Parts: sequence; structure tokens; C-alpha cells
Amino acid sequence: MIERKLIDLDKNLHSILEMVKEPKEFGIDIYGYDSMLSREEIKGLGINGLDDFNVKVDCVIVAVVHDEFKKMKLEDVSKFMNNKPIIVDVRRMFEEEEARKKGFYYRRL
Repeated sequence: MIERKLIDLDKNLHSILEMVKEPKEFGIDIYGYDSMLSREEIKGLGINGLDDFNVKVDCVIVAVVHDEFKKMKLEDVSKFMNNKPIIVDVRRMFEEEEARKKGFYYRRL
């Protein structure tokens, strides 16, 4: 069981690194938060690590869905987003129609 979780974690990290690669090439600041990783571990991936959601962002990429994130509602997410919020919901955490009704530009991968 532990080996499987480590393989999944490694696979998820690789996917996340691929997702942020191109925006970084355009000079876009990338921030990351994951309750399973320390700020330093996130920074080691070349991503600005956050201890909490203390910045305003234009786009949120939902790449992992830990229990902590499953409790979040769109209203919670909008609190740390700028005026025209964008969600790329890789893990299908939110309902597309609801997100659109609440003013989010919403995409799934």
C-alpha cells in the first residue's frame, strides 16, 4: 500500500511539473500549496511554495484532491482569486455548470 502511494505521488508530481512548465517559460509566477508537502519541498520543485492561501491569483489548477480540498466550495476558492477567476479542474472537484454560474472561467482536462 505504501509503495503504491509513493508511485502515485511521483506520478502526480511529474504531471504537475509538466503543467507548470510552459507558463513558467512565459514568466508567469507559479504558486503551489499542498498540505502533504512542506513549503520547502514545493519550492524544491521550482514552484513558489505557500503555507496557506495568502495571495491573490488569476488561475487555480486543481491537480490533487486531498480531503482538505474536498471540503472547499467555490466561494472559498474565490476568496483568494482576482476579478476574473479561472479554474483548470484536472481532478473534476467542482461542477462545471455551478462554476460557470458563479463567474469562473472553467475548464477540465
